Amino acid sequence: MGLFSRKKRQNAEPAVADSAQESAESAVETPATDGPFDIAEAPSVEGMHNFGVLYLPKQQGVRVQFTINKRTRAAMGALVQMLGSSLTLNVYAAPKTAGLWPDVRDEMVDSITKDGGSANFREGPFGPEVEATIPKKDVNEVRHVRYIGVDGPRWFLRAAVEGQAVMNTETREAIYDYLRKVVVDRGSEAHPVRDLLALDMPEAAQQRVEEKLGKVPVKKPRGPELPELA
Repeated sequence: MGLFSRKKRQNAEPAVADSAQESAESAVETPATDGPFDIAEAPSVEGMHNFGVLYLPKQQGVRVQFTINKRTRAAMGALVQMLGSSLTLNVYAAPKTAGLWPDVRDEMVDSITKDGGSANFREGPFGPEVEATIPKKDVNEVRHVRYIGVDGPRWFLRAAVEGQAVMNTETREAIYDYLRKVVVDRGSEAHPVRDLLALDMPEAAQQRVEEKLGKVPVKKPRGPELPELA
């Protein structure tokens, strides 16, 4: 399902997000009182899980795993499991001005509907959410998911909620409370807009990934090539 097609607005941003200095100049100076936070506005990250791009709160009864790119062995998202529910978090590079969520949520609804599912907008504490029912491939079952989008300075955080929290209001509020404590540290590197940013895994988790999938294959160096002629 193409949730991140390259559809652009008329006043499209450059393909690569701008520098940290330019971002700081355009950032709102008033500190945020509720998260998810940008690292520059976070009250504190002491005692949190540090996964590079993401800082996640340590909380009793909460288990954190990673979604892995099988080709690169990189962690491309965090999977938070709590209260019979899951919260999948992905961070994307974004322009320094316009947010991504308005376009992305429209694209998601179109894509889900075209694939035979259903999707509607619901207002949540972080703004409009996408409430979706998605058919599972090759199985006569469906997934119920709530998608949440948060636009930050040069980053976009997408959260996908599944499990009991989709239908149970009390459980969903606990998921929201966890999400409010999340901190994003996008870094100063230039990335293409909508580029999915990798997380830093603990060494033990990295070893488990390599034991299961093997180390990243080393490509053989290519021989000399003739220059391409126009």
